Amino acid sequence: MELTSAGDTFLILIAALLSLPLLLAVCWSQPAPTTLGYIAILCLFSSSTWGQLQEENTLYARGTGMFYFSLVNILLWIAVAAAGTRQLMANLQAKLPSPFNYFLVAFSFLLLAHVVLGLMAGKDIPLILGYNGLINLLNSVLFSWLLLSTLTTEKNQQTLIKLLLGLAAVRAVFGLIRYQWFDGDSANPYRNFESLDIKLVYFDICDNYIAALAAFCLAWLLLMPSVRMKLWQRFFIAGWLILEVATVALSFRRSSLIGLGLMLLVLIVQLPWQRRFLLIAISTLALMGASATLMRERLQFNVNNPESGFISSLLYDVGPDRATQANRFYELEAAARSLDGNWLFGLGSWGSFYGDEDILDYHFGKFDFVHSGFGHVILKSGLLGLTLFLALLVVFTINYLKHRKYFSGCSSLLADAGFAGLLFWMPTLLIGTPIIEFRTMLLLGMTLALPYLPLVRSANCKPQYFPRYAIA
Repeated sequence: MELTSAGDTFLILIAALLSLPLLLAVCWSQPAPTTLGYIAILCLFSSSTWGQLQEENTLYARGTGMFYFSLVNILLWIAVAAAGTRQLMANLQAKLPSPFNYFLVAFSFLLLAHVVLGLMAGKDIPLILGYNGLINLLNSVLFSWLLLSTLTTEKNQQTLIKLLLGLAAVRAVFGLIRYQWFDGDSANPYRNFESLDIKLVYFDICDNYIAALAAFCLAWLLLMPSVRMKLWQRFFIAGWLILEVATVALSFRRSSLIGLGLMLLVLIVQLPWQRRFLLIAISTLALMGASATLMRERLQFNVNNPESGFISSLLYDVGPDRATQANRFYELEAAARSLDGNWLFGLGSWGSFYGDEDILDYHFGKFDFVHSGFGHVILKSGLLGLTLFLALLVVFTINYLKHRKYFSGCSSLLADAGFAGLLFWMPTLLIGTPIIEFRTMLLLGMTLALPYLPLVRSANCKPQYFPRYAIA
């Protein structure tokens, strides 16, 4: 049996090595379809298994047993290598009008330093570069760079928008049908772990993000004065918008609903003042309905006093009157205590914190991550790593605010969707686990790339006028 297993492993390894040149050739010759196909994978396949009674391997875990990294992660590296090689061989300008080159160098140096220090401390390479470390920070920036390197034409970028909207519609219809007639998502920790009589559309925050991003784009198309549509098209998009909002609302994720509310702020700011009141009125009614549904279906089970207000119910696990045994932030407090004396550089990408195992039973004995993206970066790489990560987000924000007034049409939609998408991710970065999730970090990377796509196109077309002109 052992010989057979060893033989199978050897054959798989040989097949992988033989397929490498073919994959490189495909990625090199078809850069835009490769990137769009990768985005389709991220949109169609869920990654979260938390909440399932029987945990299953997802697409994003395939290959980790043999190669230590997942096959989709290796495909990302191959696509990036092909795009970089193609640029060099075609004698294209290597420097993109974005900061991602600099952050690629910074995060690569950070990981290299962790590898050196980890080896000196007797840690294994797979542990140092494991997914519960910092590797996904690099993956996220690599994916941003890949989008900017391959989706350089207006046609590519319009295809990207259509692809995102089309796949979001597929996911919304599938999720809502499953919710209505097939008991909802099987990854349901509220029912499976907390014994709450509740079903939901999608627990995976990425599926919520895809629906929220589509809802933002559809609302943008409906409300922007520059968009001309026939009446039947407006009714169709309005119905589609309702499906996307329902997907988020019926997933009962607090971070998703707050994120969707934050996305609306971008649309309100960009609309003419006459239409702002219409959007505020409609969105207020929609959010009130979503909040009432959230309260009735989920939050009513998590409060000591059934007559508690919505805010108290929403924050049922925070504060002195919480309805849970431990404060939501006990985990972060324990991680902070474990960082004593290591605040500047952290505990290393292989590091773990220590806390009460009974209170932290949902960790199942593994304390190498925390429920905060920012907190996780501090735990692993200290204030130095957090400064780099925050710098990436700050530079992104400055770029959006600086260039948004020069955009129009498709470019405006891309830029607004990117900035709104970052706002959606903020609650998850504060209280979720995005850094250890490959799919989440790549979708965050896509979000960060969106406002730069028009700049890449303009730099390729009319560098002498960049950036002071409107991009259609």
